[in-house]
Amino acid sequence: MALHMFSRGLKIVSNPHFWAVMILFAIGVVLHYPQQILGIDSPSVFSFLGLTRHAVERIFLLVPISYVSFVFGMRAGLIFLALAAVIMLPRVFLISQYFPDSMLETIGVISVGILINLWSNSYRKEKERRQRMLSELETAHRQLQSHTATIEENEKRLATLNKISSTISQSLELSQILNSAINSVVDSMRVDGVWIHLLDRESNELVLAAHHGICEEFTRIKVGYGLSGRVAESGQPLFVGDLSKDPRAPKTAQQQMCSALIVPLSSKGKVNGTLGVSSRSYRSFHQGEIELLTAIGNQIGVAIDNARLYQRQQEVAEELRISEQRYRELFESAHDAIWVHDLDGNITTANRAAEELGGYPIKELIGMNARVFLREESLNLSGRIKRTLLLGETVEQPYEQRLIRRDGTEAILQLTTNLIREDGKPTGFLHIARDVTREKEMQDKLSAAYRELSESHQRLKESQEQLIQAEKLTSLGQLAASIAHEVNNPLSGILVYTQLLIKKIASDNIPKETALEYLSKMEFELIRSTKLIRNLLDFARQSSPAFRQVNLNDVVNRAFDLAAHSAELQHVQVIKELDPSLPNLMADFDQLQQVCTNLILNAIQAMTEGGRLTLRTSVDNDQLKIEVQDTGSGISPENMSKLFTPFFTTKREVKGVGLGLAVAYGIVQRHKGKIEAQSKEGEGTTFTIYLPLHLEERKERV
Repeated sequence: MALHMFSRGLKIVSNPHFWAVMILFAIGVVLHYPQQILGIDSPSVFSFLGLTRHAVERIFLLVPISYVSFVFGMRAGLIFLALAAVIMLPRVFLISQYFPDSMLETIGVISVGILINLWSNSYRKEKERRQRMLSELETAHRQLQSHTATIEENEKRLATLNKISSTISQSLELSQILNSAINSVVDSMRVDGVWIHLLDRESNELVLAAHHGICEEFTRIKVGYGLSGRVAESGQPLFVGDLSKDPRAPKTAQQQMCSALIVPLSSKGKVNGTLGVSSRSYRSFHQGEIELLTAIGNQIGVAIDNARLYQRQQEVAEELRISEQRYRELFESAHDAIWVHDLDGNITTANRAAEELGGYPIKELIGMNARVFLREESLNLSGRIKRTLLLGETVEQPYEQRLIRRDGTEAILQLTTNLIREDGKPTGFLHIARDVTREKEMQDKLSAAYRELSESHQRLKESQEQLIQAEKLTSLGQLAASIAHEVNNPLSGILVYTQLLIKKIASDNIPKETALEYLSKMEFELIRSTKLIRNLLDFARQSSPAFRQVNLNDVVNRAFDLAAHSAELQHVQVIKELDPSLPNLMADFDQLQQVCTNLILNAIQAMTEGGRLTLRTSVDNDQLKIEVQDTGSGISPENMSKLFTPFFTTKREVKGVGLGLAVAYGIVQRHKGKIEAQSKEGEGTTFTIYLPLHLEERKERV
């Protein structure tokens, strides 16, 4: 702030008018106080004129005050007026002998000074206002001239643009548009060469589409390369004053042309290509020409978009024509009946399949009401479907509907119905129907056949259970002799001990210990017989198939207990290799026992002169394995493939009906397992059963 005031004060002090004012004030001071300053005896310098009251001196001070007001403004004038008052008032109050006159004159001078300042300020403002108005008039005149020139230039530009727009709008064919644009640019810009490149967006290249006055050196230019490529990449005009000095210009262009201007062909913010003009001599294109060519480029860009849109519309129209033709062909050749009717039910169109379905020619169908084909029940269903669709709700489709043909017969249809809207308003319904009359008849026949098959299946299931029970009885028959002998032995022992005990008691000559010993031996033999009979009864009992947690070692032991005496009678050595860590599995205990019993009996019967029977259980991955191995006569290779065939047997004596292995095979299959046989004639046979560990329990097994 201080620096600003200092610089302003320095500027005032350096002004010559300031020093002129100071000199005038100095003169005024000397004139007011000549005695005190000059040391003269006269009270006034103008005493020789008879003036002694200092009126002239006071009036003289108005000169510097007016000067200051005109030169420096009213504020400075008022400051110097105050300074003049300071000069005059000491004389009025201290020196003047005519106080009233001096005081009145001083007030008059001050008043006049104030008026001079006010008038000077008003004059200054008026002068500034006039100067400002004059300056504004001059500025407005210059702007008017500029606007006039701009308007004239714009009129020329608009005329050129209108001419080019009129020319290129006469056709929607792209080649005609480009050639017309080239000719219009040559006429309006007065140039020697013009060319247009169009952008191929797939390859990102500029393709030379039209030209005048230049050679076809570069028909394709990569975007970003060369002059046109740079313009296509940046979207900004490019001016080159001397092509020979620009390495981006083609060599032929450098030899033929001197200056060039290239602008983008833009439309909707996208570059569609480039437009270039050139002259053989140096030419500096001014801003108006650049803007004109840019506007022309934009017009051409829009025209290119319109031409491509027209071309696309033509292609779409052709596609629509082909699509409509294909739709009509599909509509007519569809195997399903298709028809459309309005909201009142009047049929408006139908295909040949609808003609065949109803029995009415298409000419008769068109205009008929759909109610003709429906009975009351079908009409009610149709009404519900239409109301639901009109409410905008979904319908489970296809649904079954019945239709009355022309000959009075009834057709059963699988029908799909859709609401047709135009401009958001419902106008009708589209129906697609398939005649399923024959299919329904076939369904009814299949249902009847299925019921018969189910009944046959149930009978077969009962027969299978009877067969399994019969095979059990067969096995019991084969075990009968050995089991009878096995039961007879303990009963004979019991009889002997009973007779001895009776004699001893009768003679009253039996110690208590001896009697208890006899009774203990009798109890042991009775328990052994009871266990054998209980196992036999359990095996013979007919029970429904039931899956539960089963331990295969228990199954094998229970099966062997039934055949143990037979093995003893045949002098068969039995070896058990049962895995004690065997996990349980879901199975039918009784059925697996029957399988094992059958295999053990077959093995014992195969060893007529004794041998070795090995019973083995183990875990093999996710399967449990049972092996029944004998050292009997073995099976011939030609019979191996017939082992599990019903009623097939290799036994010379009739000990069965040949169903044992077939039944065993069926039981293992129902347990989702498999049974295999390995045999070598004269060395023995091994039967292996595989059962899956993870078998889902089922309530019923066939």
